[in-house]
Amino acid sequence: MDYELVPYSGDLKVESFDSTVVDENRFNYNNRIFKVGSSYTYNYQYRTADGQAKNFRFTEEDWEFKEPENSDQNNLTIEVSSGLKPFSDWYPDYNQTVMKYIYSNKESYELTGLIENEANIWLHPPREGLFRIMELNPFPSVQFPLEIGNTWQWSVAAGEQWSDERWTTWEGNVKNTMTYEILSKSTINSKWGELETWAIEGEATNRLGTTLLEATYHDSLGFVNMHFTNIDGSTLEFDLADVDY
Repeated sequence: MDYELVPYSGDLKVESFDSTVVDENRFNYNNRIFKVGSSYTYNYQYRTADGQAKNFRFTEEDWEFKEPENSDQNNLTIEVSSGLKPFSDWYPDYNQTVMKYIYSNKESYELTGLIENEANIWLHPPREGLFRIMELNPFPSVQFPLEIGNTWQWSVAAGEQWSDERWTTWEGNVKNTMTYEILSKSTINSKWGELETWAIEGEATNRLGTTLLEATYHDSLGFVNMHFTNIDGSTLEFDLADVDY
């Protein structure tokens, strides 16, 4: 299935097909990591700016912080869906792979999208409950080829609907410019054996401040670790716990 890569935002690229190509999975066939039906489960931990571990729970109207308990399960799963719905019903030109974020502390799931092709991988972060804070963070992203020193950038407008007095508030849109660099290559030990990985650093800057991402990427498993520094100095760390191809 022929396509060309066209600019999405900044240095990010997405597939563009001839108008006669209407296959609902046209943006999925070339995925090497995020294949339809695959799932990636991450354990996560939030810490305040002074290092205190906190958990959160969804409430009827919103969400709230809570003290950690032994019974808490802090994990979420990325599950890759087939087709383009429901987004293609709302956006006829929708051009991403559809995925779910399944939360261990919520019965429903979040639908969003990702881009994967030979030029780059780019994911929307989870953005429900506490994870709404991640709209101001560098989105998980990697650009190919994997070479130390490679850099790329893109930008997005974060609307005021993402503001929250628990981290920061604003009016209107905030332009968030995200830059990334591949810093190093190393071998790590993991439950999957020794992995050859790449260290990626991301920085997002806007009129409210700066947020950071330190990620460890593997060419078959994807992001095996992601450490985010949020706009208020708090942190979120995600560690890959399970993979189902």
